[in-house]
Amino acid sequence: MLKFRNIAVLTRGIVIGSVFASVAGTAQADNSVVVELYTSQGCSSCPPADKVLKALTRQENVIALSLNVDYWDYLGWKDDLALPGNTRRQRDYAKMMRSRHVYTPQLMVDGKMDVIGSRRLQVDAAVETYAQTKDEAIVKAEIAGENVSVSVSPASGSAPDSIVWLVGYDASIVKAIGGGENHGRDIEYSNVVREWRELGRWDGNSSQSFKGAKPKGESGFAVIVQNGKVGPILGATQVRYGGSVKAASASQN
Repeated sequence: MLKFRNIAVLTRGIVIGSVFASVAGTAQADNSVVVELYTSQGCSSCPPADKVLKALTRQENVIALSLNVDYWDYLGWKDDLALPGNTRRQRDYAKMMRSRHVYTPQLMVDGKMDVIGSRRLQVDAAVETYAQTKDEAIVKAEIAGENVSVSVSPASGSAPDSIVWLVGYDASIVKAIGGGENHGRDIEYSNVVREWRELGRWDGNSSQSFKGAKPKGESGFAVIVQNGKVGPILGATQVRYGGSVKAASASQN
């Protein structure tokens, strides 16, 4: 359900190149574009955007994530994929962009620009906009058993000090909507965020290592280096386990 549209273009971009490894090995992204779709089971305008997001999950060097929000629950259907942290994160983006409102389907690109997620041409143009310069952070990730090891280093010179996020997701969840504006529809959600956790802080100048427990999510995880809780994304990578999962209760972040 579209409430407001605001586009804020910042300065840094990303080049699309080769990335990701799958299963329990290592992953490194020299160039990456992170897209975050703020969506809801209670939003009648969102299903087309959910399809766009699914297509982006297949695009090389794009890390595409669905972040379900809960503020449309009052319309008659509770979104059981929504995390309170997703709504907080979206509102933080609105404050950063000096917007008075949030909306769905909002697609944030590299923490720098937002577009209406259902408008494929605009989405593609936004991704291409941030496919112009290399990442400022080189991010590597390795998984061994139930643990994750991450290293972050500057691509050249120095970069702003940043937060290292660890994000677990489920690749595909199909929900039968039993009420609200999407009543009677079966909707697929792709790369659904199940946990969004701070792994540590990177100083922007040196190579640093981080370790932590594998995040919730049956299909994979992303590591995102971001200049602030919201703001420009300096680099990212992901590890895919492969496969799809059925709906389950989400981690409350």
